[in-house]
Amino acid sequence: MVHVDDMPAAVAFYEKLGGEINHGDRDGEWVLMQVGTSQIGLVTRPPDASRGESTVELNFTATMPLDRLEQLLRAQGVTVVEVAVDRDLGVRLHVETPDGMPIKIHQVEPELMV
Repeated sequence: MVHVDDMPAAVAFYEKLGGEINHGDRDGEWVLMQVGTSQIGLVTRPPDASRGESTVELNFTATMPLDRLEQLLRAQGVTVVEVAVDRDLGVRLHVETPDGMPIKIHQVEPELMV
């Protein structure tokens, strides 16, 4: 996830890199773009430190139930910051790198991705 000031300019930049919009609108507040084999989310609101957000954060989609993933991560000594409902994607598991960069792992609810 990248927090941007100007969505149309950000979308145009990533389109120059070969990116295409998967979800959202170039004039909207949130866009998901496919750039090569990677996806990048763009959001126009500033990062909210109270939600553990930074200017750039990594987001992944879980390939297993989040409660199981949370147990596995805790067993490996990873500090889980929170498990919460994300209004845009569904349930998310928030951990941080040793440097404090947020990593959010989502259990995506398909009906929210339309």
